[in-house]
Amino acid sequence: MAEESSSSCSAQATKKISLKTADGHLFEVEEPVAMEFEIVKSFFDENDDASEDTVVPLPNVSAAPLSYIIEFCRAHVEFRKKRSPKQEVKTFNEEFGKSKSNDELKEMILVANYLNIKDMLDYLTETVANRIKNKSVEYVRKFFGIENDFTPEEEEAARKEYEWAFEGVDPDDEDDV
Repeated sequence: MAEESSSSCSAQATKKISLKTADGHLFEVEEPVAMEFEIVKSFFDENDDASEDTVVPLPNVSAAPLSYIIEFCRAHVEFRKKRSPKQEVKTFNEEFGKSKSNDELKEMILVANYLNIKDMLDYLTETVANRIKNKSVEYVRKFFGIENDFTPEEEEAARKEYEWAFEGVDPDDEDDV
């Protein structure tokens, strides 16, 4: 993956923060975008000797999900700066979520949680919840990689006891898992 750089040119130079992922990728991110990450903000608040030349290590983050998170946060910083209508933000969020695979969403949740980006974490978990909503138990197990630890008899008993929970479930789309 190539280095991430600003996609928007501005008349005055924007201060950049360097972020280094666990897999060795270096991202140069605009300060307002990097400050969306509470862990980065805390890093600079707690390290008096940190300067703009400091590279912030992100040991629990890999490049791919970070690049998506930067894209999302950059767009949201711009939306706030331009005071964009809520519908424009909603449309962006919907398209952003649709364009990501289940695995990419799950990776981004882990990274957003580590970076402590509450709004993004809320958005991502809602997106995943919508993807598994009204799906079968088997689909949800496969989605999260959960092994069935019920015996066939225990599962049959649970299905009989909670029959209402299995009614009206959407058909599973195997391509989605």
